[in-house]
Amino acid sequence: MDGRNSRIASSVALACALALLLGLVLAPVGRAYDTPQRLNEVLRVYSLGVGEVRCASRAEWEADPYSKRYWAYTNVRKEYAVLAPHICEGALEVANTQVPAWERAVGTLVLVHEAFHLRHWRYRRNEGKVECQAMVYFTEAAKRLGASEAEANNLYPYALTWHWRHDKELPWEHDKACILPPWIPPTPDSRRSENLSALTR
Repeated sequence: MDGRNSRIASSVALACALALLLGLVLAPVGRAYDTPQRLNEVLRVYSLGVGEVRCASRAEWEADPYSKRYWAYTNVRKEYAVLAPHICEGALEVANTQVPAWERAVGTLVLVHEAFHLRHWRYRRNEGKVECQAMVYFTEAAKRLGASEAEANNLYPYALTWHWRHDKELPWEHDKACILPPWIPPTPDSRRSENLSALTR
């Protein structure tokens, strides 16, 4: 190989190396969201099998532009929902009384809320209708996630409080036709039965 061809070959090799380096530097960072099986199983009950729920790590959530305003969001075109870390924890630990009750209630409510955004129905983009359905199915979803019936009912007032706060802050999203299930306060007999059930497990 003469000197001219050698210089050309060296230039080509250098250009390829630079292109590879730039590709590595400029390539978008891939996301590695967790997709907990239990959350996805419950999500798909209410989305009628549509979509996926993803749990962001704290670093991923802090880097997500939606985290500045929301605790979760749904991409209805690509059919996935992303939940903030504490929302995922609340839903996954719904039966764990060491986790704050409000976190478990809101985690459950938000999961079901996003499921109805994913569901292929006429109101999937209507916040009021979606929120109403999340409230209607709240206690059922909590039980599907692992809470006892008594604990699901105990968490319901926290979900109601969150719902009322949402309606107060965003009144234009309120569904006036929504009929919320009543809260069923625990009775001494039901609490005694629950305690006996826990002891025999």
